[in-house]
Amino acid sequence: MNTAAAIDRIESALINLETAIGEPVFDEWALVEKTSGGWKLIEYGGGRKEDFLAEFNTDVAALKNTLDPTNNDVGNFAFSHEGHGTGLDAHMCIGKNIFLLLNNTAKSTGDITSNPKWTNAQVHFAELLEAFIADPVA
Repeated sequence: MNTAAAIDRIESALINLETAIGEPVFDEWALVEKTSGGWKLIEYGGGRKEDFLAEFNTDVAALKNTLDPTNNDVGNFAFSHEGHGTGLDAHMCIGKNIFLLLNNTAKSTGDITSNPKWTNAQVHFAELLEAFIADPVA
């Protein structure tokens, strides 16, 4: 899958998640690549790109227990319960060394998953993950 197709899938999935749960699940996302020189931003969706770039190392630290850049098996994903505010809430590996980072800047993962509609909404997250497993970003 190319980057443009990946962006379309991500944005569609986020709309479907919001529709299913009745509020935004993730209000920002980023496609990033792990390179020998560190993290490289491929694309960002949200309202704070400059702050996201400036605070990336601090915000990604919320994923320190779940995001292992050496585990770049497509389909690997996790939610962090350490992300609050701009601290990132989830990630999925969607290509070789390419990760989708997801965040809700207003709510924690615990707040999101406590919504009774979350269980049924998860299908949209799973569908997004399955799309990248079938056709990873290259």
